[in-house]
Amino acid sequence: MITNTSQLTRPCLVGLFVCGLLAVACVADDWPSLRGPQHDGSAAIDDGELSSGPLQLKVVWKHPVGSGYSGVVKSGGLLVSAMADVEADQEYVFAMSTETGETLWKTPTGKVMIGANGSFDGPVATPAADDVRAYHLSPHGILTAYALEDGSVVWQHDLKKEYSAASNVYGFGASPIVHAGMLILPVGSDDSAVMGFDAATGEVKWKAGKDGVAFQSAVPVQVDGKSVVLVAGNTTLFAIEPTTGKVIWSRPHGGASAVLPVPLPGSGLFINDMRDGSTSLNLQSNGATERWSGRNIRNSYCVPVISGGLLCSYSSRFLVAVDPETGDQRWRTRSPSNGFLATVAGRLVVATIDGSLHIGDVSEDGYDEVTKVQVFEKGDDGTDGLMWALPSIAGRSIYLRSLGAIARIDIEPGTRAESVAAEGSQVSPGFASFLKTVDASDNKQAVIDSYLKDKSLPLIDGDFVHFILQGDYTDVAVASELFGMRQERVMQRVDGTKLFYFGVRIPDATRLSYVFYADYQPVLDPVSDRHVTSSLVAGEMEPIFRKAKSSLELSWFDKGNVVDEAAIDVDVSSDKPAGSIDETQLQSDELNQTVDLSIYLPPNYSESKDRYPVVYVHDGKSAMQSGNQVAIIDRLIQSKTVRPAVVVFIDKRFYPMQGAKGYAEFFAKELIPMIDREYRTSADRKDRASLSGGFGASLALMATLPVSDQIGSVGCHSLFAFEMMHPMFQQLAQLPNERCRVLVQRSRYEFRNPAENWNMGLQAVNVAKILADGGHDVTTEATATGSDWVSWRTQSPRMWKFLLER
Repeated sequence: MITNTSQLTRPCLVGLFVCGLLAVACVADDWPSLRGPQHDGSAAIDDGELSSGPLQLKVVWKHPVGSGYSGVVKSGGLLVSAMADVEADQEYVFAMSTETGETLWKTPTGKVMIGANGSFDGPVATPAADDVRAYHLSPHGILTAYALEDGSVVWQHDLKKEYSAASNVYGFGASPIVHAGMLILPVGSDDSAVMGFDAATGEVKWKAGKDGVAFQSAVPVQVDGKSVVLVAGNTTLFAIEPTTGKVIWSRPHGGASAVLPVPLPGSGLFINDMRDGSTSLNLQSNGATERWSGRNIRNSYCVPVISGGLLCSYSSRFLVAVDPETGDQRWRTRSPSNGFLATVAGRLVVATIDGSLHIGDVSEDGYDEVTKVQVFEKGDDGTDGLMWALPSIAGRSIYLRSLGAIARIDIEPGTRAESVAAEGSQVSPGFASFLKTVDASDNKQAVIDSYLKDKSLPLIDGDFVHFILQGDYTDVAVASELFGMRQERVMQRVDGTKLFYFGVRIPDATRLSYVFYADYQPVLDPVSDRHVTSSLVAGEMEPIFRKAKSSLELSWFDKGNVVDEAAIDVDVSSDKPAGSIDETQLQSDELNQTVDLSIYLPPNYSESKDRYPVVYVHDGKSAMQSGNQVAIIDRLIQSKTVRPAVVVFIDKRFYPMQGAKGYAEFFAKELIPMIDREYRTSADRKDRASLSGGFGASLALMATLPVSDQIGSVGCHSLFAFEMMHPMFQQLAQLPNERCRVLVQRSRYEFRNPAENWNMGLQAVNVAKILADGGHDVTTEATATGSDWVSWRTQSPRMWKFLLER
């Protein structure tokens, strides 16, 4: 359905016509959609003064706005974006003056899309604009054209009601473009992946392809002299004739849901179509063939650009440059920090998530920074917030959007502007004195060797922890749950030495894991034998949300004593426990796979005729290997701290992005009957429990709550559960069966990423409340450690006592 609610007067039309002529003449001064006038992230400007030599950046104005991911588009003297006013529970499309930043109009678009599952509040899609209208898709699926003059609604479509378009977990997020008089938008309805609307009237002109969509945008290109629009759905890349909607060709891609095609020289195309890799194509009029594919650009929200003849992007958190013809990596660098890219006068523009803006030159030799400025402030004292929108450039102005503000930054030839404050290390007075001694010495290595002799690392001095690595490296950083997932801190080299350090103040006792990245490769602490295989992270501190090729090896340390009061060493394994282990398998029809089981039997089990409590440990292989749980329960039984019990370690992981289909049925219908049949387990539900940590703790609840008439207790170390899982827990908590005793432990340095707005410690509290509201007997405890089994095992005695009270 199309509604027209705005009638422009004749003088307005004349004025807008004149503005339209000026806009055509000054198209270089506009940024009409997500990726700019060329749809490739480049500013349409030929400015010799900016193309070489020193530059400076000047923040002309900065004004607060509501939360959102929507980028900024520019038409004439107006900037247009979208935002959420959370207090008013209302979202808006709004226009600002390019000169002053004053809000000229704002039009409501619907209720706020509340952030969840790792997102912040507000709209995702970036508007588009021509010389008379702005266009935007709200998170609730309302596609609207607005008069640039006053923000009145010109036409509107409800994509859900009219075309059965499907939303994703973050709401509708595709960004429109205007091309050849058409508004082109990935829609993802039952009968079309992409739709073309008459930009002036909203009339549907065509529908094309079949595929779901999420956060994509169309890209016009020239192929063999003909105009073609390329659009990636969630699984398929389409080449579409822009005026008729005819699908010229299509081909499957790697399955990512935020693919924005990037034109490459020589009729090429780049698509970041896989989480762990990307692909380049050669375009022809009748199809496309693969040019290259690989992992040099991966795990990033960044959309690449061409600068200095190279394809520049972020790969994980590193800025990289690859040859667009071959995909070979030319270089990578940690600086500037993670962010989003554009180009101006051929030079690379970097807007970081942390709110800084950088311009630099790209060559085969690397990235040479020209100028930088801190635009937005974040953290407890900052109100601007993080920056999650692509930069927009028009003329000599760059427009940036953070989660709380929009700013105009002008580019001027000249000397460097203010520097960006780096997040530096904090060192103890004693370590600071050591650094001064090294600096003043003619034999620096001898001073270092003498200072570090007989000291264990990391070096702990009072409230301070100093991470130290020596070696012939160029770039060194340290990563830890102390900083969060997908995070690291750059370590400083002591001048004239091979010693790198980073200090942090940690007032309280804790246990944390860490790993060095030396010249971008993970390196365990070479002077520590405290190593563990993570059950949570892989690669470059990437969370294991889906099955990974291999987990990351980490080092770990204690600052003070955080081990529970039981007098056992939770870190020492037992070659020969007093109990025994049965290794067996269960062929599961529910899971359609064989599940390995390790059954711990307490001392004297074979000589006894007693029936024993039973504890099911979900994700049991990690609990055994990294959690040392066999040795811990064995010693607790020997010390008579807990009752002897049968413990079933289940070798089955839960990956939240792949789901747990069939696991609850496997547990209830196959595993419990098998264990009760083959082992002497107590039938009393008070003697039966489930245990796990992280996403495995969610698995334990999913499996246990439906059979709470058989199992009475659940132990959860660091319960991980994104908001998308909460409705399921609400249903499980309200099942009309027995209530469970549940212990939820959460860590101080929990599995989290501040830049992506998710924190599993907070989610553990939320799920605990859901369970308590359902009548379950829930205890929550805060621990001083980090996440993962090396930390959880410090609390294992407390957990086992909860499950197996004497």
